[in-house]
Amino acid sequence: MHTFSHTLRSRRAAPLLALLGFVVFPFEWLGEHWHALGDLIVRTFPTDAQHAVGHATLFALLGGLALATFPALRGRPWRYALMILAGVAQEALQLMGKGRGLVFDDGRDVLVDMVGLAIGWGLFWLAQRARRSRALNAERR
Repeated sequence: MHTFSHTLRSRRAAPLLALLGFVVFPFEWLGEHWHALGDLIVRTFPTDAQHAVGHATLFALLGGLALATFPALRGRPWRYALMILAGVAQEALQLMGKGRGLVFDDGRDVLVDMVGLAIGWGLFWLAQRARRSRALNAERR
């Protein structure tokens, strides 16, 4: 039997789950089979640096949305760090689509994903700190 609080949590988590699905989806594999998408990916991320920025940005967004969705993560950084499993899952799905083993770039992508999660944590922390500062200033007036 579903309770109201369970339904509310499920609805609140839906955007996070959608973004997680987007992040781990093997777009490179799909781009090989759907050439219009493959061309778009190559034009959007033509260099390794742009590819890295794309990875870091996605994982910063994923981390920020996870922190907003599940406030308990804010006090448990080790649980937040488990989100790197999304990066590992993404690389594993890409490798399955490519039909090859690990290479240096795969590890580098996971490392960039970790940097993105750290950026997400830092940006969320800065936003929370600014919000608290504004609230304190409002109380003093």
